[in-house]
Amino acid sequence: MKPTEVAEMLHENERKVLHALGDRGTATTEELAQQTGLGRDAVEKASDWAATKGVVVFNEEVSQFFALTDEGDVYSEHGLPEKNLLNMLKSGPKAVGELQKSFDGVNIALAWIRRNGWADIDKGVLTLSEKGKGVGETPEERVIEKLKGGKVNAGEFSESELEVLDQLIKRKLVVESEKVTRYVAITEFGKEVLPELGSVESTRVITQLSPEMLLTGSWKGARFQTYDVTLPVPSTQPGKRHFISQVIDYIRRFWVELGFKEMKGEYLELNFWNFDALYQPQDHPARDLADTFYMKTPYKGHLPDHEMVERVKLTHENGWTTGSTGWQYKWDPEFAKRTVLRTHTTSLSVNQIAKLKPEDLPGKFFSVGRVFRNETIDWNHLAEFYQTDGIVIGEGVTFRNMKGYLKAYLEGLGLEKFRFRPGYFPYTEMSMEAEVWIEERGAWMELFGAGMFRPEVVKPLIGVDVPVLAWGPGFDRLVMQSYKVDTIKELYSNDIGLLRRAKMWTR
Repeated sequence: MKPTEVAEMLHENERKVLHALGDRGTATTEELAQQTGLGRDAVEKASDWAATKGVVVFNEEVSQFFALTDEGDVYSEHGLPEKNLLNMLKSGPKAVGELQKSFDGVNIALAWIRRNGWADIDKGVLTLSEKGKGVGETPEERVIEKLKGGKVNAGEFSESELEVLDQLIKRKLVVESEKVTRYVAITEFGKEVLPELGSVESTRVITQLSPEMLLTGSWKGARFQTYDVTLPVPSTQPGKRHFISQVIDYIRRFWVELGFKEMKGEYLELNFWNFDALYQPQDHPARDLADTFYMKTPYKGHLPDHEMVERVKLTHENGWTTGSTGWQYKWDPEFAKRTVLRTHTTSLSVNQIAKLKPEDLPGKFFSVGRVFRNETIDWNHLAEFYQTDGIVIGEGVTFRNMKGYLKAYLEGLGLEKFRFRPGYFPYTEMSMEAEVWIEERGAWMELFGAGMFRPEVVKPLIGVDVPVLAWGPGFDRLVMQSYKVDTIKELYSNDIGLLRRAKMWTR
């Protein structure tokens, strides 16, 4: 900026400070307060503002001081207890019992005289040692003498005296304090601005326009205060919900506005709903301990309606009436009773389908919740994460309908570069995977799988083969991309800086 422009932006107090510095170059805030007639706080605030405009520099100098405490003052007048006891022992040995009756502070004196090796004690009698006989003025006494007049700057003491001061502080005979002196100096640019202040000050400056000025026209001919809107200002820290909670609310609102109903359920699930109802064979690798958290307590649960369970059993074994040959193995109902932490919210989807009656169709449902997998933790994998599931069931629904729903969903989340690719899942056909491009890593990241439930899933649950669109986005990875978070663990680190910086979800 030009000097004239900056001169017009300066507040009245800033101009006063600059005028004062024009005479002396550098001054303390106390000196400027006296010269300008402003309070010290007003000078400091004005100097801080002026520093942001480059016309002054604002520095601090911290000075360290030492002073005697009340107890230290007493000792400065009457001597240290150990030194007084030392002087008494010069006339001969003294019984400790007698000293306790006649000597104030004898316990303190005894502790320090023995620590210094100035006396020996034998059978309750205190005798001056050879070292004690040669003691003259002590370093402690010299330091205390220096402090008699009041506060003394740390620079007045030698290194050895500073060590003595540390001991006296521990004895609570000396207290340490700091004094902060703030200096303000005019810059070269400030010197260029200074001559421009005259023309600015000759014109009346309006800092706030009032209704009266508009009515009377008194604002005419005056100059309005100029402000630099690019200057940094203190950041505000308003209370706000965690960004994950904000996104969950958005997802719920998104699907509800499209006519979907929310499905809810428990974290603890039966093998039956988590795997068997989805036509996953009981020897499928996804059921291994390496992928699934099996519960010790409760170890098992109760299977649902017997007829439906029988249909699921036959579908696994020989395909039942679905047109499939099944998995050709002996289905074990006891294994289906095992309890697990749900590995996906798709278990809620099949549970919902099983509750439907023909008159309930068509239907649209979604869920948002936590799921659990025995994953190896890395930058984009956790053992616990969010998933949002969705299903659309009814005659006439198509794969194209599903792509339309999911395209709108991903765009609504603010994702720009994503793609759908053919995929494979044991319980859907056709199947696809959605991926998003991670620019920082130069790689595509898998988001979720989607597809049309196979007849082997739908028919055993509801009794008829009805088209069902199904998808299950991994929620946390979507949040990572939207909030530019590098690793999934950061979402749950409770980093206050991240929570403060995180934008409000406004979509």
